[in-house]
Amino acid sequence: MGIFTTDRALKRTGYQRINHESLALSFLRSDLNGLLPFLLAGLMAFSACGGKSNSSQPQGVGSVAGNWQFTMAAPSDNSFQGGIVGGFLLQANGSVTGAATYSIKLPPQLGGGSTICNSGSAPITGTISGQGVTLTAVAGNQTFAFTGGLSADGSTMMGTYTSTDGNGCGTAQAGLQWSAISVPPLTGTIQGNFHSSLSPILRDQDFPVSGVLTQGENIGATSATVTGTLTFQGYPCLASANVTGQISGNSVILQIIAPNGLNVGQIGAPSGFANPSPVIFETTSGGQASVLLGTNGYGITTKACPGGTIAGDIGNVCLAIGNTTSCAQPILLSPASLTFPSQQVGSAPTTQTITLTNTGLSGTPLTGLSLLFNPQSGSTSLFGPSDFDGLANFTEQDNCASPAGSAFSLAPQQSCSITISFSPQQSCPWLPSISTGGVPPSLCPHPMSATLTVNSPSSADSDTAFAVPISAIAFSAIVPSTPELDFGAEALTEMSAPQLLSFTNQGSAPIQILPALNTPCVNPGTGVLTLPRPPAPGLIAGLQVTTGVITRNGSTINYNCDSDLSSKQPNFQISADDCSGTLLTPQASCSLKVTFAPQPSTPLAPALDYFLQLNTLECNSTTTMNCEIDSGRFPVELTANLPSPLRMTPAAGLDFGTQTRGQAGAPLTITLFNDPNDPNAATVNLTGNVVKGDYTESDNCGASLAPGNSCTMTVIFQPKVAGFDPGTITVTYKVGQTQTVHLRGTGQ
Repeated sequence: MGIFTTDRALKRTGYQRINHESLALSFLRSDLNGLLPFLLAGLMAFSACGGKSNSSQPQGVGSVAGNWQFTMAAPSDNSFQGGIVGGFLLQANGSVTGAATYSIKLPPQLGGGSTICNSGSAPITGTISGQGVTLTAVAGNQTFAFTGGLSADGSTMMGTYTSTDGNGCGTAQAGLQWSAISVPPLTGTIQGNFHSSLSPILRDQDFPVSGVLTQGENIGATSATVTGTLTFQGYPCLASANVTGQISGNSVILQIIAPNGLNVGQIGAPSGFANPSPVIFETTSGGQASVLLGTNGYGITTKACPGGTIAGDIGNVCLAIGNTTSCAQPILLSPASLTFPSQQVGSAPTTQTITLTNTGLSGTPLTGLSLLFNPQSGSTSLFGPSDFDGLANFTEQDNCASPAGSAFSLAPQQSCSITISFSPQQSCPWLPSISTGGVPPSLCPHPMSATLTVNSPSSADSDTAFAVPISAIAFSAIVPSTPELDFGAEALTEMSAPQLLSFTNQGSAPIQILPALNTPCVNPGTGVLTLPRPPAPGLIAGLQVTTGVITRNGSTINYNCDSDLSSKQPNFQISADDCSGTLLTPQASCSLKVTFAPQPSTPLAPALDYFLQLNTLECNSTTTMNCEIDSGRFPVELTANLPSPLRMTPAAGLDFGTQTRGQAGAPLTITLFNDPNDPNAATVNLTGNVVKGDYTESDNCGASLAPGNSCTMTVIFQPKVAGFDPGTITVTYKVGQTQTVHLRGTGQ
């Protein structure tokens, strides 16, 4: 982003505009090549003498030459606030020239915020004689005259100022105080951190940052360019980046450029913007170091950290120039994150240790430290206490606090240990869909997470909470060959070709699957069914299909089985079942077939989305063998397309397995057949296919398909990401009528 910035560009980088200033800035906007750029108050602009911040001419030499940040006392009549903000001065013998940004505001009225009434770039002229300084800045229709003196070390100027009438933007004034502080060049190696504050996933995590920044030369414009490189340690959003931007006074804005050349974020922002917010470049007390500092001062959006109305990750920034300690945090948590290896549900606990250290080299102890352990992170209740037995998947113990949970102290260089135990009680939430508060079977096993947070009495930035993310994956003993079976449309009295489904015991002990019932499951006349806990033979079938209406009921669930109101038969029918009643030994498999046969009283719109439930012997205090904790889960989703004369063979879903990222896998095909026996048989006029995901599709279907005719769709999977990578093909015909092909694959 250059000296001028459009509203559209601000939205792309994740800015939020503070409302009370949006109207005041609108008068600055003008049409330039159709982009509506506007000058940002308090920021970069060219001086009236035509200077450029990136000129190759040498910077002026003299006691006032350089970058200055101004502060002006408000008048007693409260007619305006602000004034000259910051910019660069040059000196040639006793003459001073330069330019500075200015932002003049009207005071808040009736509880509202202040509004900018005049802003832009003010050319500056003046003189210096000995330590005496006079400066004149022409800020639009107002003129400010400064008189005062320069400190012996050349770091500050102060004195009094007068101003002309602002024609509604402040009255004429005289004898008011002003001061200016010299801002050192933003050049040198940097050490510091990004401390996430607003991301629900990264909140309170602290990421070390290193790199180099270089400030360009200036010949009197309001700003100078800044370029450099950043390297991040353990930051999931980005590993490294280039930066480019400007400094004006102590206000800095740097664009963050990813290695692929894309602008992915920003450090700093114009005055009046938030998330990210302005950052300032200041000298620490005692003049020991110069630090780039800002609360919520950075915002980054990448594929790994996607954003929406604001950036994907926003947090505090502290970057020390040429100094390794000014932005050092008072504590160190090592490692910065924990990842447990995959474990079977119900397996013995495994442990990992986090070491907390007071990084101070000397001095008094760090007091008032405290620990907070959250067994699940984020805004949902996924994976707190187990859905199935109420026990925690993660637990924490430490030797830091005594008694546990109390505040504690650490002397300089002293450490304590925090032990995290992982004892998985489930592999996925019990409820099998996002609409019910869970996740679909295709996302199982679902990653678990927890957070260990240390609250410190101090911080290099304003965030005193430091978090360590904890992640793990657990797998159930019995797993299906596929998490989803998808069926094409079928007419009443018709049924699909059966689809084969198998279950394998990948655990280390036998598991008893409950036997089938003698009669099909039938829903009550009113109300719902409740799953018995523990499930037992004769009370519940080992395998049964339920509708998508599933809710929690204390320690169990309520549901409706797949049972047609008039025929009392299921729409998804199980056959060739050698799983029910089987004691499935480790590494052994069983199988069944599922057929879609629409029943007369079951509405087929919206499209059916049902689940296959697996009921096994449940482990509890009295049953410890041939059992599993997560009995009653829903490992397979069953879908059917809306009514249509189009049939799909072999099914309405394709599973591509695992494929290397960036490489195209072997093609799979689906045959579309226009069923002449369908009650609504007619020529289908195809209007195009819409493909979503990392898939490509080609076909020989043409513009129409007559009854009795067929065509072939060929699909190729080429993943761009690692992990589960689903997609769909929507076949459209007539007006608004569709059929869906579900696509599944995993990138590696």
